[in-house]
Amino acid sequence: MNSAWRFWLPFFGLFLFAGCPAVRVVRTHLNLDDGTRVEAPRYDYEKILHPVRGGVYDCRGKPLVKATPTWEYRLDPVALREAKVRAKGQKEPRSPKAIAMTIAGALHLNPSNVCAMCENLGNRYQFLGVSDDARAHRILTNTHAVAGIIVRDSYERRYFEGRRFAHVLGSVNAENDGSAGVEQRFNRDLRGLPGVERGKQDGRRRALLDKQVELTPAVPGANIYLTVDRRVQEEAETALADGIATYGAAAGWCVILDVRTGEVLALASHPDFDPLEYGKIPTDLPIVSDPRVNRVTSFTYEPGSVMKVITAASAIDARFVTPDSIYSTDRHEDGYYKLPGDGGHVWDPTITVRHAIVHSSNIVIGKLGYAFGPLRLYAYMRKFGFGQKTGIELPGEEVGILRDPNVRMWDKATWSRAAIGQGVSVTALQMASAYQAIANDGVRISPRIVRKVENASGEDILDPSLRADPEGVRVIRPETARQVREMMLGVTAKGGTALRARVPGYSVAGKTGTAQKVKNGKYAPGLYRATFCGIVPSGVVKADPADAAPAEARVVILVSLDFEEKTRYHQGGNSAGPIFRRIALGTMRCLEVAPDRPDEVSDLEDDDFDKLMLLRTKKAAEADPEWDGEDEEWLKSHR
Repeated sequence: MNSAWRFWLPFFGLFLFAGCPAVRVVRTHLNLDDGTRVEAPRYDYEKILHPVRGGVYDCRGKPLVKATPTWEYRLDPVALREAKVRAKGQKEPRSPKAIAMTIAGALHLNPSNVCAMCENLGNRYQFLGVSDDARAHRILTNTHAVAGIIVRDSYERRYFEGRRFAHVLGSVNAENDGSAGVEQRFNRDLRGLPGVERGKQDGRRRALLDKQVELTPAVPGANIYLTVDRRVQEEAETALADGIATYGAAAGWCVILDVRTGEVLALASHPDFDPLEYGKIPTDLPIVSDPRVNRVTSFTYEPGSVMKVITAASAIDARFVTPDSIYSTDRHEDGYYKLPGDGGHVWDPTITVRHAIVHSSNIVIGKLGYAFGPLRLYAYMRKFGFGQKTGIELPGEEVGILRDPNVRMWDKATWSRAAIGQGVSVTALQMASAYQAIANDGVRISPRIVRKVENASGEDILDPSLRADPEGVRVIRPETARQVREMMLGVTAKGGTALRARVPGYSVAGKTGTAQKVKNGKYAPGLYRATFCGIVPSGVVKADPADAAPAEARVVILVSLDFEEKTRYHQGGNSAGPIFRRIALGTMRCLEVAPDRPDEVSDLEDDDFDKLMLLRTKKAAEADPEWDGEDEEWLKSHR
């Protein structure tokens, strides 16, 4: 190599080193390369402003759930170690351990865990917690005390009643969308509208407040005002939970309707769930133990004998019978589809329709329904609201099963058994709504659980189709409704099936239901659903003989228990009845309803109720070939 090459070779190397990157940049901008395009620093920014989700309130304006402002804290251990944190007046910077101790103290965390997070330099932006504590916020944003803390404004959904109201309120998922209940049904109204902020930022992506060019504030979500009463709900849920535990039921439900307006005052379903843990509920649970199921609106079942009141009311309203019409209790007559358990429904050779309701006679009401005919009974059942949704403002409402005999005539079994609540399925809300019509002198008002939806401007934006219709729909004549309520008074009197549902000081027009469960298409021996549905006060009793009119009917209360094991408490009168009694007393107290039987003194104690119910159970069991006699000795000892 000559001297000229030796002179130019270093310059040629420098050219290659400096020139290749420049060539690569040129090629990239000319789209001649597949490399990543180099972007110029961006000084414009756009930030989405998330709205505050609306709250839900009870009928008295008490908050049930709200979005509470909070701060979310995360830890950047790299930034913590690189920062020099000096307390005022101190020359030496604070150690990472001292900073970690301050962080742990402010958020009430385990100091050892926070110290370990500070050592984990490979994991930046570690979640510390969410807090609404203003004192903790002052500490964690104090640059003379801590470093490496990233703070983000946030909101936490607070359910002030915990698990109570679970099936009414529902839940919100991680995306701030409702997952059940009112949260889901009114999700669009509750979410609000996002806003946007556009402006300028410096090279370190810090907003330049004096350069902000556009700000569209977020619109907060609407507030939902419900018809439920927090105090009445507490009475219902507490009594229901205690009753389920006492009587060994697998599940239970309760709904309370205002007679005059059809408004839902309380709605309870067990098992229930924690709204904050809704997403963790297993999806493969059997329906009887699935806490997500709202058993008042989203679960259908054969109602059993509570349907007998509807049959009697329909036939009386059509002037087909009167309360004193007499029927034979012979179950072997033509036109009656008998079942083994009907043998326990014979007291006398003949009884009236009135006493058939009081004693819950399958035979008499079954014969009445058969003679009344499917076409007329179906028409009345539809007017009472069966076989169709009530329109309640909750997701997942079921329709039930009520076959139209105009399309396909009922078979022999349905023809005779639909009248006593077999071969048809209903929701608890449908049944309570039908009783509301009887309580309201024959006018059924569609049940409602939302009173108003108030937007950020204070306007009520509730869909007009969801508003309660105070006029309602006439189902039966007023005199029919009053006659039926008078008949129902005997159910909680001596000789009736629900002595334990009596409410001291108040008249109760009610009816029991003991429906055998269907499993795998067949009735399951020994497994039942027990129901009591009652009107308090009855609306047919004067508080004082000198009064011009009876005390007004106030509420309808339906209670049901679902049994998965054989139990002596499977009848509606001796399990659902006592729960109804406790709920009714609490409801009357909360609503300040004056007694319509102020001088009444209960002459039966709980032990007497138990004996009477057990003897009635034994009588029915002896007449039922499927009775296995497992409680025979226990029954004998309680005669």
